[in-house]
Amino acid sequence: KVKFKNQTIKFAAAAIFAVIVSTCLVFAKQPVKLKQLNLEITHGEVRVILLRAGQVVSTNGQKQFVATYAVEIPDKGAFSDLHLSSDTALNLAVRGQAIAFSFSKGNTCMGFEDLQKETGLQMPETTKGKAICADELLIGNLDGDFKIDSKKVDVIVQFDWRKNPQKFVFKDVPLN
Repeated sequence: KVKFKNQTIKFAAAAIFAVIVSTCLVFAKQPVKLKQLNLEITHGEVRVILLRAGQVVSTNGQKQFVATYAVEIPDKGAFSDLHLSSDTALNLAVRGQAIAFSFSKGNTCMGFEDLQKETGLQMPETTKGKAICADELLIGNLDGDFKIDSKKVDVIVQFDWRKNPQKFVFKDVPLN
């Protein structure tokens, strides 16, 4: 009976240790939640609000970069006059030097409610007579991690509004 009791205690201790270790590993793998920024720039009748930006880890374990922003434009002709492209909408720079990446994918101009369900971000206050849409872009490298060796990055958002190119440069955005 003593031998059986000692084995039971050993198995119980091993099971508890395994639970503790696996719990620690799960928490260690969880990405840091990106903080909501609410940085904004207005050019004429167009306002862009950078909601979050930072490094994330993809489901396959690679480092990537995500930027989420909202575009506020006049209600009249709002979305027919707005042209976003996930290929050119987002660029990054560190100390004025562009950062190269091999892919960009995103949700171009989704309703904010949909984005809020996915990310938990709070919608910025909308100006009367204006409409708002959100865009979330993920950029990275096909051949490995997309690393930014800086604590700050310039996030450049570009699109066409009423056939006029728009460029919004958010300088020195802090990274998580």
